[in-house]
Amino acid sequence: MTNPANLQWFPTNAPIASSRTDDIWFIDPLVGWAVNSNGQIIKTTDGGNTWEQQFQDRIYLRCVGFANPLKGWVGTLTAGKRLYSTTDGGQNWKLIDNILPELAPSAICGLSVVNESVVYASGTNFPNRPPRMVKTVDGGATWTAWDMSEYATLLVDNYFMNEDCGWVVGGKADKSITNPTRDNVIPVVLYTEDGGKTWVNRVADISSSFPLGEWGWKIQFLNESVGFVSLENFNQGAILKTTDGGKTWTRLRINDPQENVNLEGVGFVDENLGWVGGWGYDFEEGNPTGLSSQTNDGGKNWQDANQIGQFINRFRFIGNPVTVGYSSGKTVYKYSDAPVTAPLVERVAPLRFLTTNAPAQFEKSVKIEYTLPENAQKVTLDIWNHFGAYVRNLVDESNPSAGQKSVVWDGKNDAGESLQPGIFIYRLTVDANAESRVIRLNT
Repeated sequence: MTNPANLQWFPTNAPIASSRTDDIWFIDPLVGWAVNSNGQIIKTTDGGNTWEQQFQDRIYLRCVGFANPLKGWVGTLTAGKRLYSTTDGGQNWKLIDNILPELAPSAICGLSVVNESVVYASGTNFPNRPPRMVKTVDGGATWTAWDMSEYATLLVDNYFMNEDCGWVVGGKADKSITNPTRDNVIPVVLYTEDGGKTWVNRVADISSSFPLGEWGWKIQFLNESVGFVSLENFNQGAILKTTDGGKTWTRLRINDPQENVNLEGVGFVDENLGWVGGWGYDFEEGNPTGLSSQTNDGGKNWQDANQIGQFINRFRFIGNPVTVGYSSGKTVYKYSDAPVTAPLVERVAPLRFLTTNAPAQFEKSVKIEYTLPENAQKVTLDIWNHFGAYVRNLVDESNPSAGQKSVVWDGKNDAGESLQPGIFIYRLTVDANAESRVIRLNT
Protein backbone atom coordinates (compact mmCIF):
# COMPACT_ATOMS: atom_id res chain seq x y z
CA MET A 1 0.00 0.00 0.00
CA THR A 2 1.13 3.58 -0.67
CA ASN A 3 0.82 6.34 1.87
CA PRO A 4 -1.76 8.78 0.42
CA ALA A 5 -0.91 11.52 2.91
CA ASN A 6 2.85 11.28 2.21
CA LEU A 7 3.54 10.94 5.91
CA GLN A 8 7.05 9.98 7.01
CA TRP A 9 8.91 9.36 10.27
CA PHE A 10 11.12 12.12 11.67
CA PRO A 11 12.88 12.54 15.02
CA THR A 12 11.37 15.19 17.28
CA ASN A 13 13.44 17.45 19.48
CA ALA A 14 12.90 15.26 22.52
CA PRO A 15 16.09 14.53 24.46
CA ILE A 16 18.15 11.57 23.35
CA ALA A 17 17.45 9.23 26.26
CA SER A 18 20.85 7.51 25.97
CA SER A 19 19.19 4.11 26.16
CA ARG A 20 15.47 4.55 25.44
CA THR A 21 12.25 6.49 25.79
CA ASP A 22 9.92 3.74 26.93
CA ASP A 23 6.46 5.19 26.39
CA ILE A 24 4.48 8.14 25.05
CA TRP A 25 0.91 9.39 25.28
CA PHE A 26 -0.72 12.10 23.16
CA ILE A 27 -4.14 13.56 23.84
CA ASP A 28 -4.17 15.41 20.50
CA PRO A 29 -1.70 16.00 17.63
CA LEU A 30 0.24 18.59 19.62
CA VAL A 31 0.10 17.74 23.33
CA GLY A 32 1.83 14.68 24.72
CA TRP A 33 4.08 13.17 27.35
CA ALA A 34 7.01 10.75 27.30
CA VAL A 35 8.89 8.76 29.94
CA ASN A 36 12.52 7.82 29.41
CA SER A 37 15.44 5.81 30.73
CA ASN A 38 16.90 8.87 32.43
CA GLY A 39 14.02 8.77 34.91
CA GLN A 40 12.36 11.79 33.33
CA ILE A 41 8.79 12.72 32.42
CA ILE A 42 8.78 15.25 29.59
CA LYS A 43 5.93 17.10 27.87
CA THR A 44 5.40 18.81 24.52
CA THR A 45 2.60 21.21 23.59
CA ASP A 46 3.72 21.89 20.03
CA GLY A 47 3.93 18.47 18.41
CA GLY A 48 7.47 17.67 19.46
CA ASN A 49 9.18 20.92 18.50
CA THR A 50 10.00 21.68 22.13
CA TRP A 51 9.86 19.62 25.32
CA GLU A 52 9.68 20.53 29.00
CA GLN A 53 11.06 18.28 31.73
CA GLN A 54 8.38 17.90 34.41
CA PHE A 55 9.89 15.24 36.67
CA GLN A 56 13.10 13.31 37.32
CA ASP A 57 13.95 10.65 39.91
CA ARG A 58 16.07 7.54 40.50
CA ILE A 59 13.34 5.24 39.19
CA TYR A 60 12.70 3.18 36.08
CA LEU A 61 9.70 4.71 34.30
CA ARG A 62 7.79 2.29 32.07
CA CYS A 63 4.35 3.55 30.98
CA VAL A 64 2.17 6.66 30.77
CA GLY A 65 -1.50 7.39 30.06
CA PHE A 66 -3.84 10.38 30.29
CA ALA A 67 -7.61 10.65 30.53
CA ASN A 68 -7.74 14.34 29.59
CA PRO A 69 -5.30 17.27 29.32
CA LEU A 70 -4.97 17.46 33.10
CA LYS A 71 -5.41 13.97 34.55
CA GLY A 72 -2.85 11.23 33.97
CA TRP A 73 -0.81 8.39 35.45
CA VAL A 74 2.74 7.04 35.10
CA GLY A 75 3.80 3.51 36.01
CA THR A 76 7.28 2.45 37.09
CA LEU A 77 9.25 -0.71 37.80
CA THR A 78 10.66 0.64 41.07
CA ALA A 79 9.60 -0.84 44.41
CA GLY A 80 7.72 1.63 46.58
CA LYS A 81 7.32 4.06 43.70
CA ARG A 82 5.15 2.08 41.30
CA LEU A 83 2.54 4.66 40.37
CA TYR A 84 2.33 8.45 40.08
CA SER A 85 -0.62 10.66 39.18
CA THR A 86 -1.18 14.24 38.09
CA THR A 87 -4.26 16.45 38.01
CA ASP A 88 -2.62 19.52 36.46
CA GLY A 89 -1.17 18.27 33.19
CA GLY A 90 2.02 17.04 34.79
CA GLN A 91 3.20 20.23 36.46
CA ASN A 92 3.04 18.22 39.66
CA TRP A 93 3.29 14.44 40.02
CA LYS A 94 2.08 12.73 43.18
CA LEU A 95 3.32 9.33 44.32
CA ILE A 96 0.27 7.14 45.02
CA ASP A 97 2.02 3.85 45.69
CA ASN A 98 0.83 3.92 49.31
CA ILE A 99 -2.84 3.56 48.32
CA LEU A 100 -2.29 0.51 46.11
CA PRO A 101 -3.63 -2.73 47.63
CA GLU A 102 -1.41 -5.58 48.76
CA LEU A 103 -2.09 -7.65 45.63
CA ALA A 104 -1.06 -4.88 43.23
CA PRO A 105 1.76 -5.83 40.81
CA SER A 106 5.24 -5.27 42.20
CA ALA A 107 5.96 -3.25 39.04
CA ILE A 108 3.60 -1.46 36.66
CA CYS A 109 4.44 -2.56 33.11
CA GLY A 110 1.27 -1.52 31.29
CA LEU A 111 -1.44 1.12 31.72
CA SER A 112 -4.81 1.46 30.02
CA VAL A 113 -6.65 4.70 30.79
CA VAL A 114 -10.25 4.08 29.75
CA ASN A 115 -11.67 7.39 30.98
CA GLU A 116 -11.39 9.80 33.90
CA SER A 117 -12.69 7.14 36.30
CA VAL A 118 -11.40 3.79 35.04
CA VAL A 119 -7.74 2.80 34.74
CA TYR A 120 -6.19 -0.68 34.49
CA ALA A 121 -2.54 -1.55 35.21
CA SER A 122 -0.68 -4.83 34.70
CA GLY A 123 2.61 -6.50 35.64
CA THR A 124 5.07 -7.85 35.94
CA ASN A 125 7.43 -8.83 33.16
CA PHE A 126 9.54 -10.71 35.71
CA PRO A 127 8.71 -14.45 35.76
CA ASN A 128 9.96 -14.81 39.34
CA ARG A 129 7.23 -12.45 40.61
CA PRO A 130 3.46 -13.00 40.76
CA PRO A 131 1.57 -11.73 37.68
CA ARG A 132 -1.13 -9.32 38.85
CA MET A 133 -3.48 -6.54 37.83
CA VAL A 134 -4.91 -3.49 39.55
CA LYS A 135 -7.67 -1.06 38.60
CA THR A 136 -9.56 1.99 39.77
CA VAL A 137 -13.16 2.88 38.96
CA ASP A 138 -13.24 6.15 40.88
CA GLY A 139 -10.48 8.12 39.21
CA GLY A 140 -7.69 6.82 41.42
CA ALA A 141 -9.20 7.45 44.85
CA THR A 142 -9.24 3.70 45.54
CA TRP A 143 -7.83 0.65 43.76
CA THR A 144 -8.58 -3.07 43.64
CA ALA A 145 -6.09 -5.77 42.67
CA TRP A 146 -6.02 -9.47 41.89
CA ASP A 147 -3.66 -12.30 41.09
CA MET A 148 -3.35 -13.64 37.52
CA SER A 149 -1.22 -16.74 38.19
CA GLU A 150 -3.97 -19.01 36.88
CA TYR A 151 -3.57 -17.43 33.46
CA ALA A 152 0.03 -16.24 33.14
CA THR A 153 3.60 -16.36 34.42
CA LEU A 154 4.42 -12.82 33.37
CA LEU A 155 2.29 -9.89 32.18
CA VAL A 156 3.23 -6.77 30.27
CA ASP A 157 0.83 -4.55 28.32
CA ASN A 158 -2.94 -4.16 28.52
CA TYR A 159 -5.63 -2.43 26.48
CA PHE A 160 -9.26 -1.90 27.46
CA MET A 161 -11.91 -0.85 24.94
CA ASN A 162 -14.35 0.13 27.68
CA GLU A 163 -14.84 -0.30 31.43
CA ASP A 164 -15.38 -4.07 31.20
CA CYS A 165 -13.86 -5.43 27.98
CA GLY A 166 -10.14 -5.59 27.49
CA TRP A 167 -6.91 -7.46 26.93
CA VAL A 168 -3.65 -8.16 28.70
CA VAL A 169 -0.65 -9.86 27.07
CA GLY A 170 2.30 -11.77 28.44
CA GLY A 171 3.57 -15.31 28.71
CA LYS A 172 2.89 -18.55 30.57
CA ALA A 173 5.10 -21.49 31.48
CA ASP A 174 3.92 -25.04 31.96
CA LYS A 175 2.58 -25.64 35.48
CA SER A 176 5.10 -28.45 35.99
CA ILE A 177 7.99 -25.96 36.02
CA THR A 178 8.72 -24.85 39.58
CA ASN A 179 10.88 -21.78 38.95
CA PRO A 180 10.12 -20.66 35.41
CA THR A 181 12.27 -18.23 33.44
CA ARG A 182 11.53 -16.37 30.24
CA ASP A 183 12.97 -19.35 28.36
CA ASN A 184 10.01 -21.45 29.57
CA VAL A 185 7.08 -19.25 28.50
CA ILE A 186 4.88 -19.02 25.42
CA PRO A 187 2.52 -16.12 24.60
CA VAL A 188 -0.87 -15.55 26.17
CA VAL A 189 -3.42 -13.02 24.91
CA LEU A 190 -6.00 -12.81 27.67
CA TYR A 191 -9.48 -11.33 27.20
CA THR A 192 -12.09 -10.29 29.77
CA GLU A 193 -15.68 -9.08 29.42
CA ASP A 194 -16.36 -8.54 33.12
CA GLY A 195 -13.72 -6.07 34.23
CA GLY A 196 -11.06 -8.66 34.99
CA LYS A 197 -13.06 -11.19 37.02
CA THR A 198 -12.63 -13.95 34.43
CA TRP A 199 -10.26 -14.34 31.50
CA VAL A 200 -9.93 -16.43 28.34
CA ASN A 201 -6.63 -17.06 26.53
CA ARG A 202 -7.51 -16.32 22.91
CA VAL A 203 -4.33 -17.96 21.55
CA ALA A 204 -4.69 -21.25 23.41
CA ASP A 205 -5.75 -22.94 20.15
CA ILE A 206 -2.43 -22.08 18.45
CA SER A 207 -0.16 -22.71 21.45
CA SER A 208 1.70 -25.44 19.56
CA SER A 209 2.91 -22.86 17.04
CA PHE A 210 4.81 -20.85 19.64
CA PRO A 211 8.47 -21.49 20.39
CA LEU A 212 9.56 -21.53 24.02
CA GLY A 213 11.07 -18.24 25.10
CA GLU A 214 8.44 -16.02 23.47
CA TRP A 215 5.78 -13.81 25.06
CA GLY A 216 3.43 -10.93 24.28
CA TRP A 217 4.87 -7.46 24.79
CA LYS A 218 2.72 -4.67 23.33
CA ILE A 219 -0.87 -4.71 22.04
CA GLN A 220 -2.56 -2.38 19.55
CA PHE A 221 -6.11 -2.40 18.17
CA LEU A 222 -6.88 -0.39 15.04
CA ASN A 223 -10.61 -0.83 15.48
CA GLU A 224 -13.07 -3.38 16.88
CA SER A 225 -11.87 -6.03 14.42
CA VAL A 226 -8.16 -5.60 13.70
CA GLY A 227 -5.47 -5.91 16.34
CA PHE A 228 -1.79 -6.73 16.72
CA VAL A 229 0.54 -8.02 19.47
CA SER A 230 4.32 -7.81 19.33
CA LEU A 231 6.09 -10.97 20.46
CA GLU A 232 9.31 -10.63 22.43
CA ASN A 233 11.75 -13.34 21.44
CA PHE A 234 15.56 -13.20 21.53
CA ASN A 235 15.92 -15.47 18.51
CA GLN A 236 12.94 -14.74 16.23
CA GLY A 237 10.86 -11.78 15.15
CA ALA A 238 7.08 -12.28 15.08
CA ILE A 239 3.74 -10.63 15.76
CA LEU A 240 0.18 -11.79 16.30
CA LYS A 241 -2.67 -10.46 14.19
CA THR A 242 -6.46 -10.69 14.49
CA THR A 243 -9.11 -9.57 12.01
CA ASP A 244 -12.18 -10.80 13.91
CA GLY A 245 -12.01 -8.76 17.09
CA GLY A 246 -9.57 -11.08 18.85
CA LYS A 247 -11.56 -14.30 18.57
CA THR A 248 -8.73 -15.85 16.57
CA TRP A 249 -5.11 -14.84 16.08
CA THR A 250 -2.38 -15.70 13.57
CA ARG A 251 1.35 -15.67 14.25
CA LEU A 252 3.30 -13.87 11.50
CA ARG A 253 7.09 -14.04 11.21
CA ILE A 254 9.14 -10.90 10.57
CA ASN A 255 10.89 -11.96 7.37
CA ASP A 256 12.89 -8.85 6.51
CA PRO A 257 16.44 -9.21 5.07
CA GLN A 258 18.07 -8.16 8.35
CA GLU A 259 16.20 -10.91 10.26
CA ASN A 260 15.00 -8.58 12.97
CA VAL A 261 14.50 -10.10 16.44
CA ASN A 262 13.90 -9.05 20.07
CA LEU A 263 10.87 -6.97 19.13
CA GLU A 264 8.80 -4.79 21.43
CA GLY A 265 6.99 -1.92 19.70
CA VAL A 266 4.26 -2.62 17.13
CA GLY A 267 2.19 -0.02 15.28
CA PHE A 268 -0.14 -0.07 12.28
CA VAL A 269 -1.87 2.90 10.64
CA ASP A 270 -4.29 0.62 8.76
CA GLU A 271 -4.69 -3.08 8.04
CA ASN A 272 -1.71 -3.10 5.67
CA LEU A 273 0.91 -0.52 6.65
CA GLY A 274 2.75 -1.06 9.92
CA TRP A 275 6.06 -1.24 11.73
CA VAL A 276 7.83 -3.15 14.48
CA GLY A 277 10.92 -2.23 16.47
CA GLY A 278 12.77 -3.08 19.63
CA TRP A 279 16.20 -3.95 20.91
CA GLY A 280 17.22 -6.05 17.91
CA TYR A 281 20.49 -7.91 18.17
CA ASP A 282 23.78 -8.25 16.31
CA PHE A 283 24.77 -11.86 16.98
CA GLU A 284 28.29 -11.41 15.62
CA GLU A 285 29.11 -8.26 17.57
CA GLY A 286 26.96 -9.07 20.61
CA ASN A 287 25.31 -5.65 20.70
CA PRO A 288 21.73 -4.40 20.71
CA THR A 289 21.00 -2.82 17.34
CA GLY A 290 17.57 -1.24 17.74
CA LEU A 291 16.38 -2.36 14.31
CA SER A 292 12.99 -1.52 12.82
CA SER A 293 10.95 -3.23 10.10
CA GLN A 294 8.00 -2.29 7.88
CA THR A 295 5.17 -4.20 6.21
CA ASN A 296 2.91 -2.99 3.41
CA ASP A 297 0.68 -6.06 3.23
CA GLY A 298 -0.59 -6.54 6.76
CA GLY A 299 2.38 -8.50 8.09
CA LYS A 300 2.83 -11.12 5.40
CA ASN A 301 6.07 -9.61 4.14
CA TRP A 302 8.53 -7.24 5.80
CA GLN A 303 11.38 -4.99 4.77
CA ASP A 304 14.18 -3.25 6.67
CA ALA A 305 13.03 0.16 7.92
CA ASN A 306 15.73 1.35 10.29
CA GLN A 307 15.33 4.91 9.02
CA ILE A 308 12.06 5.31 10.96
CA GLY A 309 13.80 5.16 14.35
CA GLN A 310 15.71 2.88 16.71
CA PHE A 311 14.91 0.84 19.84
CA ILE A 312 11.18 1.50 19.47
CA ASN A 313 8.98 0.35 22.35
CA ARG A 314 5.68 2.10 21.59
CA PHE A 315 3.71 3.53 18.66
CA ARG A 316 0.73 5.87 19.07
CA PHE A 317 -1.44 7.18 16.22
CA ILE A 318 -4.07 9.92 16.04
CA GLY A 319 -6.96 10.19 13.60
CA ASN A 320 -9.00 7.84 11.44
CA PRO A 321 -7.52 7.85 8.90
CA VAL A 322 -4.26 8.59 10.69
CA THR A 323 -3.11 12.19 10.39
CA VAL A 324 -0.15 12.06 12.77
CA GLY A 325 1.69 9.45 14.81
CA TYR A 326 4.45 9.18 17.38
CA SER A 327 6.82 6.45 18.53
CA SER A 328 9.22 6.19 21.45
CA GLY A 329 12.69 4.71 21.26
CA LYS A 330 16.13 6.26 21.16
CA THR A 331 14.16 9.51 21.14
CA VAL A 332 10.55 10.41 20.35
CA TYR A 333 9.76 10.14 16.64
CA LYS A 334 6.89 11.77 14.72
CA TYR A 335 4.92 10.45 11.74
CA SER A 336 3.97 13.56 9.77
CA ASP A 337 4.24 15.32 6.42
CA ALA A 338 7.23 17.45 7.49
CA PRO A 339 10.06 17.37 10.03
CA VAL A 340 9.59 19.16 13.32
CA THR A 341 11.33 22.51 13.65
CA ALA A 342 12.38 24.57 16.61
CA PRO A 343 14.42 27.71 17.30
CA LEU A 344 18.12 27.00 17.76
CA VAL A 345 17.89 28.10 21.38
CA GLU A 346 15.63 25.13 22.04
CA ARG A 347 18.21 22.69 20.68
CA VAL A 348 20.99 23.41 23.15
CA ALA A 349 22.47 20.10 24.21
CA PRO A 350 21.78 19.05 27.80
CA LEU A 351 24.60 18.74 30.30
CA ARG A 352 26.83 15.72 29.76
CA PHE A 353 28.77 13.92 32.46
CA LEU A 354 29.38 10.39 31.18
CA THR A 355 32.39 9.64 29.02
CA THR A 356 31.61 7.96 25.68
CA ASN A 357 30.38 4.44 26.25
CA ALA A 358 33.48 2.42 25.43
CA PRO A 359 33.60 -0.47 25.42
CA ALA A 360 29.96 -1.17 24.60
CA GLN A 361 30.40 -4.69 25.95
CA PHE A 362 32.60 -6.42 28.51
CA GLU A 363 33.24 -9.79 30.08
CA LYS A 364 34.47 -9.64 33.68
CA SER A 365 34.43 -5.95 34.60
CA VAL A 366 34.03 -2.53 33.05
CA LYS A 367 35.23 0.94 34.06
CA ILE A 368 32.56 3.64 33.90
CA GLU A 369 34.06 7.13 33.67
CA TYR A 370 32.36 10.44 34.32
CA THR A 371 33.15 14.07 35.11
CA LEU A 372 31.47 16.05 37.88
CA PRO A 373 31.01 19.83 37.86
CA GLU A 374 31.75 22.21 40.71
CA ASN A 375 29.19 22.43 43.52
CA ALA A 376 27.30 19.22 42.70
CA GLN A 377 25.21 18.24 45.70
CA LYS A 378 24.34 14.62 44.91
CA VAL A 379 25.61 11.95 42.51
CA THR A 380 24.37 8.40 42.04
CA LEU A 381 25.13 5.69 39.52
CA ASP A 382 22.60 2.84 39.21
CA ILE A 383 22.26 -0.19 36.95
CA TRP A 384 19.15 -1.92 35.60
CA ASN A 385 18.81 -4.81 33.16
CA HIS A 386 17.10 -4.00 29.88
CA PHE A 387 13.77 -5.23 31.23
CA GLY A 388 13.97 -2.61 33.96
CA ALA A 389 14.88 -4.83 36.92
CA TYR A 390 17.09 -2.98 39.38
CA VAL A 391 20.55 -4.53 39.59
CA ARG A 392 23.15 -2.43 41.39
CA ASN A 393 24.00 0.88 43.00
CA LEU A 394 27.62 1.78 42.30
CA VAL A 395 27.77 5.38 43.49
CA ASP A 396 25.71 7.27 46.06
CA GLU A 397 27.60 10.36 47.23
CA SER A 398 26.62 13.72 48.69
CA ASN A 399 28.68 16.87 48.04
CA PRO A 400 31.17 15.07 45.78
CA SER A 401 34.38 16.74 44.67
CA ALA A 402 34.54 18.04 41.10
CA GLY A 403 36.59 16.48 38.35
CA GLN A 404 37.04 13.22 36.48
CA LYS A 405 35.84 10.09 38.27
CA SER A 406 35.52 6.39 37.56
CA VAL A 407 33.96 3.30 39.07
CA VAL A 408 34.33 -0.37 38.17
CA TRP A 409 31.35 -2.67 37.78
CA ASP A 410 32.16 -6.36 38.17
CA GLY A 411 28.98 -7.70 36.58
CA LYS A 412 27.38 -8.48 39.94
CA ASN A 413 24.19 -7.29 41.62
CA ASP A 414 23.81 -5.65 45.02
CA ALA A 415 23.75 -9.10 46.64
CA GLY A 416 27.15 -9.96 45.16
CA GLU A 417 25.73 -12.49 42.71
CA SER A 418 27.26 -12.77 39.24
CA LEU A 419 24.67 -11.90 36.59
CA GLN A 420 23.83 -13.80 33.45
CA PRO A 421 25.00 -12.30 30.14
CA GLY A 422 22.68 -9.68 28.72
CA ILE A 423 21.95 -6.03 28.08
CA PHE A 424 22.12 -3.53 30.95
CA ILE A 425 21.45 0.17 31.41
CA TYR A 426 23.57 2.31 33.70
CA ARG A 427 22.36 5.77 34.72
CA LEU A 428 24.37 8.60 36.24
CA THR A 429 22.28 11.18 38.10
CA VAL A 430 23.89 14.48 39.06
CA ASP A 431 21.42 16.59 41.05
CA ALA A 432 18.46 17.10 38.63
CA ASN A 433 20.36 15.89 35.55
CA ALA A 434 20.61 12.29 34.36
CA GLU A 435 22.36 10.34 31.62
CA SER A 436 22.20 6.67 30.77
CA ARG A 437 24.03 4.23 28.54
CA VAL A 438 23.44 0.71 27.24
CA ILE A 439 26.10 -1.93 27.76
CA ARG A 440 26.33 -5.68 27.23
CA LEU A 441 27.75 -8.23 29.67
CA ASN A 442 29.16 -11.20 27.76
CA THR A 443 30.02 -14.66 29.04
